[in-house]
Amino acid sequence: MDKIDKIFNLEVLAAALDEADEQDDQDGCIVKRVFLGTVFDLAPSGKYYMPYACSNVTEEEAMEDERWYEQADAELDTINAYMVSGEGDPCDLFAERFVRETD
Repeated sequence: MDKIDKIFNLEVLAAALDEADEQDDQDGCIVKRVFLGTVFDLAPSGKYYMPYACSNVTEEEAMEDERWYEQADAELDTINAYMVSGEGDPCDLFAERFVRETD
């Protein structure tokens, strides 16, 4: 399995998260969120699909995407962040950092 090149500029992304406005998420937490891009621009396959409905992606593309998501998650973890899909559009991807629970 080939390693994917570094995905994010973590120094820039961490600074952007530090500067982002605090927001309520739907789980009763305060978070900071930064837009990363869309699945179409970021994922190696450039495709959006669900595990149960994936006729538009080959097995090889799905495996490459899975490696990409695993590496993205690992990189974001180093700056205490994680990746989430957009609430209005699941194709949008955001880096998010937990700040605190709401009172």
